[in-house]
Amino acid sequence: MNRAALTEFAGRFGESRIGVASLAVTLTFLICALLAPLISPTDPYDLSRLQLIDALKPMGSHQVVPGEEFRASFAVEDGVAVAQGDAHGLAAQSCGDACLEVRLDAETPLASLQVRTLPAGASVEGASKHPVQNWWTVNTPAGNSVRIVSDAPLPETFNFSVIARSDDQPTDLVFHLGTDGFGRDMLSAILYGIRISVFVGVVAAGSAMVIGTGLGLFAAWRGGATDALIMRAVDFMLSFPAILVGLAILAVLGSGVGKVILAVVLVQWCYYARTSRSLALSELNKEYVEAARGLRLPAWRIMARHVLPNCMPQIIVLFTLNIAAAISLESSLSFLGVGLPLTQPSLGMLIANGYEYIFSQKYWISFGPGIVLLVMIVAMNLLGDRLRDVTNPRFER
Repeated sequence: MNRAALTEFAGRFGESRIGVASLAVTLTFLICALLAPLISPTDPYDLSRLQLIDALKPMGSHQVVPGEEFRASFAVEDGVAVAQGDAHGLAAQSCGDACLEVRLDAETPLASLQVRTLPAGASVEGASKHPVQNWWTVNTPAGNSVRIVSDAPLPETFNFSVIARSDDQPTDLVFHLGTDGFGRDMLSAILYGIRISVFVGVVAAGSAMVIGTGLGLFAAWRGGATDALIMRAVDFMLSFPAILVGLAILAVLGSGVGKVILAVVLVQWCYYARTSRSLALSELNKEYVEAARGLRLPAWRIMARHVLPNCMPQIIVLFTLNIAAAISLESSLSFLGVGLPLTQPSLGMLIANGYEYIFSQKYWISFGPGIVLLVMIVAMNLLGDRLRDVTNPRFER
């Protein structure tokens, strides 16, 4: 296509605002798919960074760092408490004959401070006692310290232990679209899901286009029994629902990206074969083909250099539409649990992961991937429709 024809094509395509908008949305999704590792806030499938404490957080929540636990044992002799081993910042000092203060020398506020194995008659101010064990717990102690008190003077010699747990600390990472049941950031998961879904759609539709177009051109050129055999195979494949063929193939081969692509190719190649055959039969009756035959050019050259280029506009339109169909089929298979594995989830699997939480008001887990999948498929279908209108003169108004 020369520059003048390309300019005319772009001008006609730009006459439709819907077409331009669908192209912009499609390109946005392609950029997200290519740059997902760079633009996503986190790697949602890095298991070492996932925290169950972040699970099922609503949209706009902050990631938190789990609090630390500090343990220390103390031996008291003549009112002086000495730590046994590493005290981890915990310290104890006398505050009277019947008083002992325990504190954590750290800026991080404590969520709880527990004192164990106190002598008889001793207790902890503001604490709740374990119903069975000799444990005293203070939640959010003021000033990171508690006081051990007794009605009578404390024994000159006794041992006790302390367990302190710091508060969970929020970080700068914001879960704009919330998290799922595994603590994964949904925005990052959606970006990676777009990456996998677009990859499967483009590779599967492209492979089906190459195989189907080649078989369609071969059937048109050879005719006779070869044409009948290929077209009956096409009719046989078209007689089954696409989802049923995909389920049967994945039930035999198992899940995986390559197997999902194979399933989509086996479903879609027949559309290209039938379309390319009908277009090629129309082109083979034209004068330029007769001229090429008169020059005794080989059949492969006539089909590849002369017939195929004139069939490509309609095949490209079909390719655009079938990318959306491939993404839809892959998402359906993943939603049913037979598509991609958990380590490579697509948008369909993300929707399936949130299905069990919908009725518990945690709608965001399925809502985000569902909206993205809907917009992606609609945009690609509208783009294909506009390309069909521009390349087919019958649709000119």
